[in-house]
Amino acid sequence: MNQNSPIALVTGASQGIGRAIALKLHEAGRQVVAVARTASQLEELASLSGVFPITLDVTDARAVAEAVARVEFDLGPIDLLVNNAGISGSVGPTWLNTPGDWWRVFEVNVLGTFHCCHSVIPAMLSRGRGQIVNLASNAAFYRLDEEEDGPIFSAYMASKAAVIRFSEALAFELRESGVSVFAISPGMVKTEMTASIFSDLWNDPKIWAPPELAGNLIEFIASGAINELSGRYIHASSDDWKSFPKRTEEILVNDLNALRMTSMPKTQDS
Repeated sequence: MNQNSPIALVTGASQGIGRAIALKLHEAGRQVVAVARTASQLEELASLSGVFPITLDVTDARAVAEAVARVEFDLGPIDLLVNNAGISGSVGPTWLNTPGDWWRVFEVNVLGTFHCCHSVIPAMLSRGRGQIVNLASNAAFYRLDEEEDGPIFSAYMASKAAVIRFSEALAFELRESGVSVFAISPGMVKTEMTASIFSDLWNDPKIWAPPELAGNLIEFIASGAINELSGRYIHASSDDWKSFPKRTEEILVNDLNALRMTSMPKTQDS
């Protein structure tokens, strides 16, 4: 690997979607720093691919800041941050969740994302460039159907809505800095997390997206092709994101790919 290759830091990279993203970015020619809590899985990934492993809990602000400083000192500037680390939390009625378990989902999914952004942005600002991709989900806004008897994860749903809105706010703050921010959904991917939740859909090929698809989308974002759309939410398997460079004006004018409220139409009496 060329030590002058751009550096990507990927959290939650030891398994599942994060692992697929790390491998894709490495194959694309980037130096990849793979971050996760499980050292053994990271070491296995490093031995197979040559990524740089760092064992880290993203909810620890000091540890995150020290890890980012170490990467920038030892390897060079972080050009791309991928905040993938996340947990689903406990299934079932919210009032049966313990407050600590429920809030832990926000600590990992939202606070962890904040810590990583908070640590990498100052150096990105000083260089006038950088890209951040935060992993979100359609769980942030999909309609709850009373006829369905599927699992409900209120903490996960709320945390992913927060990630999307945080990404847009951050993109707005950074709009003239050369640093872009996107929230994406990888689609429904077969992982340990989804295995326990959607076992009844496991054999339906129409439901699942390949884990590599998120990596393809992130590499497309990292190319700079859609920097003008910073702040938007992109679904890896549902959106025709390769057409976005040609549709930039349409997306901005019509305020597409954003988390918005639909209001009731006004009546004559209102």
